[in-house]
Amino acid sequence: MFHSPSARTGAVILAGGQGLRMGGCDKPLLSIADVPVLTRLIDRLQPQCQALAISANGNPDRFSAWGLPVLPDTMPDCGPLAGVLAAQAWGQSHNLETVLTVPGDTPFIPANLMADLLPAPAVAVSDGRQHPLVATWPVSAFHALQDWLNQPDFPDKLRVRVFARTLGIREVTFAAGSYDPFFNINTPDEYATACTLADKEQADDR
Repeated sequence: MFHSPSARTGAVILAGGQGLRMGGCDKPLLSIADVPVLTRLIDRLQPQCQALAISANGNPDRFSAWGLPVLPDTMPDCGPLAGVLAAQAWGQSHNLETVLTVPGDTPFIPANLMADLLPAPAVAVSDGRQHPLVATWPVSAFHALQDWLNQPDFPDKLRVRVFARTLGIREVTFAAGSYDPFFNINTPDEYATACTLADKEQADDR
C-alpha cells in the first residue's frame, strides 16, 4: 500500500489501448528521456493515492517488472468503459471510496491531480478540452456502470462522457503551461514531441 491522502483512493492506469497509430505497441512501455511512460505515471501517482493498478488485457507478464496488479476487462467489447468498470471492481475489493483513471500514454500528469479531482465524480479539463478518462469515479457507482453496459446497444452507449454525465460529473480545469499536462501519445510525431518535452523537463530540473 502507498501513502494515502485524506480519502480512501486508488489509481488505475488504463493500458488497454491498441496503439494502432504507433504500430500496435504498448504505449505505456515506450521510453521518454530513458524512462518508460508507465514508470513516470507510477512515480507521479504513488504519492497521491493509497493503491495502484494497471488495466490491460492480454498477457499480464509484460507488466511484471512493475509489481502491480493487472486488471483485465470483465465485459468484452465495451471500450474504455470496461477499464473503468474493472477499476471500480478493484476499488471495491480494496475498500476504496474513489478510483482515479489515467490513460497510459499521458506522461506529464500533474502532481495535484487526485487532490483536485476530489470529491468524485470529476473530470479533468485543460485548454478548454475535456479528458474523459482522466477522471475520478465513486466506487459506489460500480453497479450503475455495470447496468449501463448491460443495456441493449444504443448510439453513444460506449462513450465515456455520456455515461459520466449520468453521474453528474463536474469539470475541473488544470492550467496548461508550456505544454498540456494531459498531452498524450497517439502518433510517432507526438512520441517525438513527448521525448523533446521530457528532455527539456529533465534539463530544467538540473
